[in-house]
Order: sequence, then C-alpha cells, then structure tokens
Amino acid sequence: MTVATLLSPLDPLSTTDTVGEALLELADAHVAHLPVLDPTGRLDSVVTEAALRAHPEPDAPLGALVAGEPVSIGLDTHVFDAAHLLRQHGLSVLPVLAEDGAYAGLVVRQDVFAQLAHMLATEEPGAIIVLDAARDNFSLGQVAQIIEQNGVRILSVSTEDDPGAGYVRVTLKLNVSDTARVRHVMAHYDYRVTAVFDEAEDDLEERAAAFLRYLNV
Repeated sequence: MTVATLLSPLDPLSTTDTVGEALLELADAHVAHLPVLDPTGRLDSVVTEAALRAHPEPDAPLGALVAGEPVSIGLDTHVFDAAHLLRQHGLSVLPVLAEDGAYAGLVVRQDVFAQLAHMLATEEPGAIIVLDAARDNFSLGQVAQIIEQNGVRILSVSTEDDPGAGYVRVTLKLNVSDTARVRHVMAHYDYRVTAVFDEAEDDLEERAAAFLRYLNV
C-alpha cells in the first residue's frame, strides 16, 4: 500500500500567503503543518503552527520566512515508511512529490496511521512483505495458496493495481516473523518481493503500538 491511495483533499499554502492567512488555514484543516508552494507550483517549505504563532508580523508573506529543506515523500512511498517519517519528524502532514519533483499532494498523519493499523492486524504478531506481480497473470488466490502451503497464515492483505506499470503490488501481513522461506518460494514463482518489515529486525510490534497511540492524540 503506497501513499498514492491516501492523498488528502487539503490545499497547500503559497509563498505569497501571509502568516495570518496560513494560521487560519491550519486551524480550518485541523493540522499543525502545511506545505508551501512557490509561484511555479514546486514545494518550497513546510510551515509549522508553532513557528507561525511565534512570528511577530502576521502580514509577512510566507516566502520571507527562513525554512530548511522540507521533508517530502514520493507517490510510491510505502505507508509503513511514511508513518516512520511522520513519527521521526513529528509531522502532522507529509508533502508528496511526483517522479519529476512536482507537487502531487499531501498525506495526513491520521490517515496514514489508520491505514497502517488496518494493515498490521496488530492483535497478532508477525511481519509484513510487499511484493510485485505481473498484472497479466496475477492471482491473489495463487499467492494465498503458495504461502499457506508453507505453513504460514495471511492475517491481512491489500492490493494496488497499476495498469501503466504492468504490475499489481500486494502488501501481506503474515503470522510469522521470519519471512525467509516465504520470500524464497515467492521468488520461485516469479513474484518480486520489494520490501520486508520484519518484526524481528525492526521491532515492529513496539512501533505499531506507538503508531496506534498517535491515533488517540
């Protein structure tokens, strides 16, 4: 599951917007951060509510504010990685950029964590694998059969069909932490494993619990 499916309808700010206008937008959107675009529509920065409230001039344009390199993600960023960045940088939103660097939208923290909680099936321990399958002959039933024949149970599954790319991306939560055998078998059947979030390596359950706590903030 990538963030392309979670883009928010919230509008970005512009460098010509004032500090006061930006504060009103943040309040209306119920977020503490919003991306700022330059006159060409490219990502310029990400403003924070705290910085805006501390600014002495409410009529100052956002373009005059000093800002560092903004944190951003691509449309193909996995939800797990987006959640990690949100937590790491304490953000309420993340700007999303297209392959050419153009602004594509934003994702909101609550949406990312809600999707993550669904995917993790957090009531049971296990690992997540992400695999790509050729769109022409993809069969979710075959994927499930291959995995379950190896003594592994699928706890949750989500799929994304990308006709332009010619493949289907599948995100699976399994009831095991060691995915080595599953990855080997899937490769044998020409399924390409593109990411593994292994509880044994990444302390997945602890991080999932932290993500879920965020939902209550």
